[in-house]
Amino acid sequence: MEMMKKLLSSICFIALISWLFHLSNVMLFEKQHFGTAKNIDHEEAEKIDVFFIGASHIFYGINPMEIWNDTGISGYNLTTHQQPLWSSKLLLQYALQHQHPKLIVFDVLMATNFGRPLIGTDQGTNMTHLALDPIQLSFQKIKGVLETDSITEKGEMLFPIIMNHSRLQQGLLTYDDFHFFTGDRSHPMKGYNYTESTLWYDHPDIPGTDVLYELPDGIEAVLIDFIEFCRNEKLPLLFIKTPIIGNEELYGQVNKIGKIAEKYEVPFLDFNQLYDELGMDGYVDFADTGHLNVHGAKKVSQYLAEYLKANYDLPDHRGDPDYAGWDRSARHFASLTGLPKTTDVMDFLSSASDPKLLTIILSGGAMERPNVLPEEFRSAAAALGLRHLPESTGEGSYFAIIDRGKVSAEQYFADGVHEEELMVKDTRFILQVSSRKPDGGSYMTALHIEKGGYFSLEPGILIATYDTDRMEPVAAVRYAFDESMTLEHLQY
Repeated sequence: MEMMKKLLSSICFIALISWLFHLSNVMLFEKQHFGTAKNIDHEEAEKIDVFFIGASHIFYGINPMEIWNDTGISGYNLTTHQQPLWSSKLLLQYALQHQHPKLIVFDVLMATNFGRPLIGTDQGTNMTHLALDPIQLSFQKIKGVLETDSITEKGEMLFPIIMNHSRLQQGLLTYDDFHFFTGDRSHPMKGYNYTESTLWYDHPDIPGTDVLYELPDGIEAVLIDFIEFCRNEKLPLLFIKTPIIGNEELYGQVNKIGKIAEKYEVPFLDFNQLYDELGMDGYVDFADTGHLNVHGAKKVSQYLAEYLKANYDLPDHRGDPDYAGWDRSARHFASLTGLPKTTDVMDFLSSASDPKLLTIILSGGAMERPNVLPEEFRSAAAALGLRHLPESTGEGSYFAIIDRGKVSAEQYFADGVHEEELMVKDTRFILQVSSRKPDGGSYMTALHIEKGGYFSLEPGILIATYDTDRMEPVAAVRYAFDESMTLEHLQY
């Protein structure tokens, strides 16, 4: 009996130490916004029909929301920054524990010169960490890391706390590190990163498919290993290369990959060869030389959606309540793209129900004849849970904060100047409302966000939205309820 107690105590002690070690690893690994390896565990099992795998060109260039809207195909971007080819395979192995996709779409960027700096270097080790650190230690991970020749630092790759403990020592931990175990950790747009940023480029000189350049040493073998892995797992594989502003050698390497794909009977969509067919515009569609913005991603994703629909037996899940997560993600994407252009304050107000947006409503100033808020507006505000909205603009001052779709703070002041401060993740917001004219100045309604913000010197209602995933502003408007019912967009 005494021996059994000692054995049980030893087992419990080892389990406790293992659990604490796991928690430490999870807290300390670097959780960049850029990349979805850290999010895949939080997707519902058996729901992803297509994985789009690769580095940043997938993250910016393939929009599963466009594909969902057009076809109902449930796709997901399994991406990380500069994702090494060997990491792509190990990430997919891990994802297959919970998902059984019908197709793998792989962007071949990292099989070109973009992958050369990662071979046997500290940079390659760091990029492998970004991909593999979110994966829990298991027999599969141990086996995969030990069998991958391209991973040189096998000990720290299996026990990332060896490298990541310095983040604690240097005070580099963030909100996401301390709150990684709480809240909804799924990616809000199934791995797509939205950006409106635009840089101008001339039409690239893209050679024909007969121009071939050799791949960096060692890359071809890793690429073939990925092909054979998918074949052994009976996973249909499609190679793609999103549009890129490159030189002849880069395009020639992509052509070389096309020859490898042909040899192994892997379909290959090189969107650079479809540049004109897609209607790509170097002055509109690129965020930089390699990354597409939302306009370029739409062109590529819509073409890809039609290709998938025509060539693969993939179900349309639109209307299926089991796939409501894709509907929510599509609505979030619609908010990000639509709010900066909307002229309807009701549309703007309705965005507050989006759990991935922070919405702040401010009202201040004073008027001799305040404008009564329309009943439609007041009803919509009440439906959101707002209970203290003033009867009229220019009557007292007011603020409300809607976070994760719920009212987290709301207050009305009959007069005076008032300031409220809140922290969302690691970002500080300062709200200012005034119902009287400060000495030497105008009536002020203002929202300060770190180095920027929004303000209005006129009475009215200011509504601002902020994306809490990317921690970036989306849009803000002032609704004055004057005779023209003008909705004024404010600059950040």
